[in-house]
Amino acid sequence: MTENPYFVEGMPEDITRDHIVRAQALGGLVKCSAIRTTAACETARVLHETTPAATAALGRFITGSLLISESMKRPTDTQTTIIRGDGPIGGMTCVTDFGFKCRAYPVENNVPTEYHKPGKINVGAAIGKGTLTVVRDLGLKDPYVGSVELISGEVAEDFACYLLKSEQVPSVVALGVLLNGGKVVHAGGFMAQLLPGAGEDEISYLEQRAAGFPEVSFLLSEGFSPAQIIDLFMGDPDLKYLDAAETAFECTCSRERMSAGLAALSKTDLEDLISEGKPVETCCRFCNKKYVFSTEEMANYLKNR
Repeated sequence: MTENPYFVEGMPEDITRDHIVRAQALGGLVKCSAIRTTAACETARVLHETTPAATAALGRFITGSLLISESMKRPTDTQTTIIRGDGPIGGMTCVTDFGFKCRAYPVENNVPTEYHKPGKINVGAAIGKGTLTVVRDLGLKDPYVGSVELISGEVAEDFACYLLKSEQVPSVVALGVLLNGGKVVHAGGFMAQLLPGAGEDEISYLEQRAAGFPEVSFLLSEGFSPAQIIDLFMGDPDLKYLDAAETAFECTCSRERMSAGLAALSKTDLEDLISEGKPVETCCRFCNKKYVFSTEEMANYLKNR
């Protein structure tokens, strides 16, 4: 039995590893989650060779997507979040699997970097005006789809808007990505949501706590863990930690999946590819891994149609 008040079942032994912590506060009327995504965001930066503005935007987007995926219950559940905007990044897509594994990509990786002030990247300028869409496949007949207009393109506000308008859950969302030399050195987020039974007192309390609360990336750089960030934000002596889990950027692509995609092409498309007489190269959008298929393999797909 550990004496560490911030130990939560499921967190990694090394708390500097990416992980999420969930808790309840204010007598069970508020649900809280805090997450570290430093390694996931740095992995995405390396895979997609993003410029600083694209790195900050994609990192916030990955973090927010993981935070709102915490309600998935079954191993087969998936969530796809999509931002489409008129800014230079074009948009981003993130797929989150049960167990807090995710994969993501930007439409454009080479994005000019503007700043609100020195050291503060203008993510909204990179994303522009557009929409945030969330698709949840929870094993029902049809997936749940919700979409909202972007408020600012700064991502955290946009996720909070989505949760309020599309899921009717008032929420506080904070996201941060701290770069040094273009690399992600700290990234994470925090979310607090009102549960059924909460009223004006709880709303007012969250608003007061959110006002002037330090940036999550700063708190991570100062050594705060996700569990400590929850405690610092809520300030509730009766805070109850629920569970924790490691998170990671993990692509599920494989040669078999790419092969199945090619095999599903129309007869005409397969014939056109074969007629070129060259191997066919496919590339995973999420991790940029390439797979090469010979003309003989393509001919087998056509033969087996």
